[in-house]
Amino acid sequence: MKKLIILALIVFGAFKVYSDRGADELSRVAGSHEEVIMYSLTTCGFCKQKARELRQEGIAFTEYYIDKDVKRRKELNSKLSQAGYKPKSYGTPIMDVHGVVMPNNPSLTEIKQAMLSQR
Repeated sequence: MKKLIILALIVFGAFKVYSDRGADELSRVAGSHEEVIMYSLTTCGFCKQKARELRQEGIAFTEYYIDKDVKRRKELNSKLSQAGYKPKSYGTPIMDVHGVVMPNNPSLTEIKQAMLSQR
């Protein structure tokens, strides 16, 4: 019984180390950069609101409209795939904060935390 418990703890520990390392790698798949990028749709009310919030907070960002720019849509889908998200099954806006991909309209607090943690 003791051996079984020890084995379970070792397996759990190894899994924990592996999963933590994997999460760190996935969050950086977009490549490190100094930009804040917002992928939007021209018809998205959440995107317009997020752009207003970012401007009010004085956060510089670049906005790409993925419904009009095929190149940027493909770029976004590639970043989502690399980060472990299923492409084309996301909510907008999608943020790329210094290389960290954040789909599904992340909060301003989450965006600020990503900006601080990647500096």
